[in-house]
Amino acid sequence: MKRFSKTIIALLLLAGCGTGVTFEGPPAPEGVIARDTFVQVLTEVHLIEGALKQRLFRNDDGQERALSHYAELYDRWGIDEERFKTTYTWWYQRPVEMDALLEEVAENLTELERQLTEAENDSVASTSSLDPMQSRRREQ
Repeated sequence: MKRFSKTIIALLLLAGCGTGVTFEGPPAPEGVIARDTFVQVLTEVHLIEGALKQRLFRNDDGQERALSHYAELYDRWGIDEERFKTTYTWWYQRPVEMDALLEEVAENLTELERQLTEAENDSVASTSSLDPMQSRRREQ
């Protein structure tokens, strides 16, 4: 659960970074989530679904926990399930653009993984430097 929380925090930090990619197609209809926002929302959706599939929600009803995370996601981004589904359907009907959008989601997830790995390595390094007996343990 700590890892999931760290992932969400890292995602929120990453949300502030724009990709600079623009969509050259027709303008989205009223009610469709802005592209950059949708990329961030879809990145979080992938994290929730991944946690559910990996059974990271232990000793709980996984579906219930996932729905709770979805509700939190929708609230944080100021959207609802209907608007998310409408936006997803709109992009799904444009496969080339949707593919590019999903590439960005994959890049976000890869960056999050890199940041978490780096943070974990830093954490292990700082913890081991605080243990004066560690060098002796390795020598034995």
